[in-house]
Amino acid sequence: MIDPAPRPRPPRRIVLVAGPSGSGKGMMARRSGLPLVALDDFYRDEDDPGLPRRFGIVDWDDPASWNEGEALAALTALAHDGAADLPEYSIPRSRRTGSTRLALGEERLIVAEGIFAARLLPPLAALGLLADALVLDRPTPLVFGLRLARDLRDSRKPPLTLLRRGWGLAGDQAGDIAAWTAAGMRPVGLHEGVRALRSLADLAEAEQHHAAAGGAETVLRIAAVCFLREGPSGPELLSVRKRGTGSYMQVGGKLEPGEDAAEAAVREVLEELDVALDPEDLELLGRFDEVAANEPGTRVEASVFLAPPDVLPRDVAVQAELEDLFWCPLDADAAGRRLAPLMTRHILPHLRSLLSEPSA
Repeated sequence: MIDPAPRPRPPRRIVLVAGPSGSGKGMMARRSGLPLVALDDFYRDEDDPGLPRRFGIVDWDDPASWNEGEALAALTALAHDGAADLPEYSIPRSRRTGSTRLALGEERLIVAEGIFAARLLPPLAALGLLADALVLDRPTPLVFGLRLARDLRDSRKPPLTLLRRGWGLAGDQAGDIAAWTAAGMRPVGLHEGVRALRSLADLAEAEQHHAAAGGAETVLRIAAVCFLREGPSGPELLSVRKRGTGSYMQVGGKLEPGEDAAEAAVREVLEELDVALDPEDLELLGRFDEVAANEPGTRVEASVFLAPPDVLPRDVAVQAELEDLFWCPLDADAAGRRLAPLMTRHILPHLRSLLSEPSA
């Protein structure tokens, strides 16, 4: 029997804001009054290996210095769940110093601003979470002066380094604006940008009033496999994240024509983990109906299986369309990660109930 789930509330949507360092894009976002996510807080610590270098220091203008996957995961959690733990980053110290909890309440629109915002445009659009994408375009001499004054005031780096970096960024500015525009972002001035953000907020509010009825949902038949292990503080469940998404879930995917659920489960495990299973070894945990984690307007009818214990190698790694894995404790929180609704509402409760039953 498939457990039904209530129709979900549409997710919040996100406006991406890019612009040269020091151009005032953060100020523009704050003037709109909308919840703000500073994407600069997702920089990697200075002692992370392999960071690119320029001007004698780490090149903080290179995307390799920034954790794109973690930023996308946080925005996905905010859009769907209305709250997320965000890192706090110290530019002068070049490392994270803590975290803060952002709770949105009834807000339906989020602004995410930073020089790497355009990199999130394709995945957010694919997830149905993108409201708009703006790039703040101001005169190069003005931006140079604003950036230098800010950096000196905040003692971000030694003055000579700031001058060299500022001069290099000024030379790059026209090309950067052109690249952001080519990526699909809309150039705006400061006041025009504030007006655009406020208009988008009004539009999001209006759309919310008309979203409840909606049209017919797409239904996908999928198979998923649960792998358990004993962790330091109790049982843990293998959870994976697909490339370009922000939610963790179980290994699995859509059934192909003529394929039954167990066959699909075995195929997906081989494709995503390079581990061969026998369909006869899979135990059916349940069949569940739930909102899809990454596809708007879509529900999944999921056949969820439990794999034999100790079937995975200790150094198991993800491949194919997967980007990351996480061993989720069954009896603790997910360390700030967003878990798919199928996992939180069905798989985890069923596993906890199963493991709490006395053995015969």
